[in-house]
Amino acid sequence: MAAFLIVTWQAGGGVHPALGLARLLVARGHEIRVLAPRILEEQIETAGCIWRPIPEEAEFDLTAGRAADEQREYLDETFFGVALPAALQAEVRSNPPAAIVVDALLATTVSTAQALEPPVAALVHTLRSFHGDDEIFGSWGRAQVSALRGRLAQDPLENEETIFVELQRRCELELVAIPAEFDDRDSLDENVVHMGWITEQPTATTGSELRWDQADSRPLVVVGLSSTYMHQEGLMERILAALSDLPVRALATTGPELDPSELRVPENIELRRYVSHPLVLPQAALMVTHAGLGTLMVSFAYGVPCICIPLGRDQPLNAARASELGAGIALPRDAGIDAIRAAVVGALDAKDLRAEARRLQLAIAAYRNGSRGVTALEALVA
Repeated sequence: MAAFLIVTWQAGGGVHPALGLARLLVARGHEIRVLAPRILEEQIETAGCIWRPIPEEAEFDLTAGRAADEQREYLDETFFGVALPAALQAEVRSNPPAAIVVDALLATTVSTAQALEPPVAALVHTLRSFHGDDEIFGSWGRAQVSALRGRLAQDPLENEETIFVELQRRCELELVAIPAEFDDRDSLDENVVHMGWITEQPTATTGSELRWDQADSRPLVVVGLSSTYMHQEGLMERILAALSDLPVRALATTGPELDPSELRVPENIELRRYVSHPLVLPQAALMVTHAGLGTLMVSFAYGVPCICIPLGRDQPLNAARASELGAGIALPRDAGIDAIRAAVVGALDAKDLRAEARRLQLAIAAYRNGSRGVTALEALVA
């Protein structure tokens, strides 16, 4: 069995791709260390891995505000800083792993990993149309990455693609935590392995604590917006208002960064911080979501079509892709109550929408919940 070092950051909620992969590797008998923020410590250790803390400079500072997107200093340090790369170097030198797996958005950390002896796998969890879009990223971070590569005596970047694409191509392995059927690449590099999304494991919870009668035959609509803070209160309230007078059961989850008490909630809406996806999605008829990739993937893994109302980040492109494939309906962030209500009514009546979601369900199932990623990593160190 081999020892792997995984480097990740606080990237969204749900099942973290890095932690899902770590859990699978542990199940195969490998030793896994994860260099990660403190907020992930419990999840890492519960998965049977060894947690290694990242430097304080790369930790998210709640005192600077709830929305990470508005903290440019934090994002610059996370993606393009030197503290996390230095921590990686120290960890590898003290206890060399057989291979390093690095979140592909951590650009200076990926470069640093490439300068070390173990082979490197970049873990990709966004569409190529997002992290490969020069109009979105422009020259952001290129100077920092180029300066670091100069200090490491590495070849300079070619400036033909975004730094993320260039760095991924220089890794021994590019693990893409998205089904190829949903990813939007024109072609594949030789080092690319699509391993599919790693979904949450079913729990023993029965669901009896949910408020509605489990024999209720009305369609179940699940609402899930970002589990990180993206100023989603107004959108959540509009969605709940749209559902409140429809003949549906509605369950909405707020995630850890939004307290249910912050929202105006109609009496007939079930609102929770968290409910396990495997507990409710097998019975769901529709998901209304911000189009975070994790929420889309787990919805399609259960054959549930989506209404996508992006809040930002990569979500508009995710929503467009779901719509393009016929498994989702995309609405603008400022969609009003009437527009959301009409979309829900139309989606519940659309047989073709559910058929396309079920087609994606079959495609996702073929990846066997990330096992291709384990196989690729094991071959990398064989």
